[in-house]
Amino acid sequence: MSLRVAVVGCGRWGSHHLAALVRLQDQLNIEHIVACDNDQNVAQSLRLSGFCVHENVESLVDEHQIDAVIVATPNNTHYALGKMFLEQGVHALVEKPLSVNHDLASSLVSISVEKGKILKTGFLLRFHPCVQDLHSRIYSGQLGAIERIEYKRLSTREGDSESNCLDSLAIHGVDLATLLLSEQSPMAISSVRGNDRYANLILEFPYQVEVEIEVGWARKQDIGEFRIYGSNGIAVVHLNQHDSYTILRDGEHMREVVESKQSPLDGQLKDFLTVESKNTFAASTGSILRTIDCIEQARQKLPSRGVNAARELKR
Repeated sequence: MSLRVAVVGCGRWGSHHLAALVRLQDQLNIEHIVACDNDQNVAQSLRLSGFCVHENVESLVDEHQIDAVIVATPNNTHYALGKMFLEQGVHALVEKPLSVNHDLASSLVSISVEKGKILKTGFLLRFHPCVQDLHSRIYSGQLGAIERIEYKRLSTREGDSESNCLDSLAIHGVDLATLLLSEQSPMAISSVRGNDRYANLILEFPYQVEVEIEVGWARKQDIGEFRIYGSNGIAVVHLNQHDSYTILRDGEHMREVVESKQSPLDGQLKDFLTVESKNTFAASTGSILRTIDCIEQARQKLPSRGVNAARELKR
């Protein structure tokens, strides 16, 4: 069956979605790609690049008979747009977070179930080739018992002034830890430091595994990496490197080469648009909601008040 797909919000990240859809067009039998953005300059640039452009988000689905939509707009618009598209009867990939509010995100899940439509979110790192390879090694016990995870994502970009770095950046670290720790969710927030532009978050997972997440915008250099400390070694993954990672064991550095050359974004879109696929690395809706709940509670404790005492997360 051919697909008609739209990208809503075609700025920095939405433009990457458009490029990936073009790459995957034949493979996924995509009949029609529509770019939707209400910025006149963006819309004109897209037209000059040869894209079909639609500027009215409300009439997008009916006019172009859209089957699936990717929402890559600012965080505070995700809920309203996701709700509208699901109620119009299309599958939706809503960039993270589904909503900055857990209850609103939960209502999106309910709507998707009621309408019988797929709802996924932009937890891109689940489709990183090194993450998937490392996931299989952890599952087979090659790293031993996992003791600690450190996730760092610092960006020289200014970021979205209307969003919090926990919602936009730290949420990836929480989901990554959830994936690599057998889909277990954090039990407690040990501490939160920082503000809406830079934050350090420490979480407690089951079996006394500590996860430390450091994120921020407008930093001096771009850093994207995570480390997993196991009883049999330490794995180090650089997020911008998709073909290999390092395992440190007994003082030796071993480079692990992965077979997949697929970009994380291509993998995510193939997972989303292959409707009948049962084999998926994508987060379950329950996991998505627990991650949003964790980030929401951390954000409420954040505003420049130093370290907050440990607290148990709502289950």
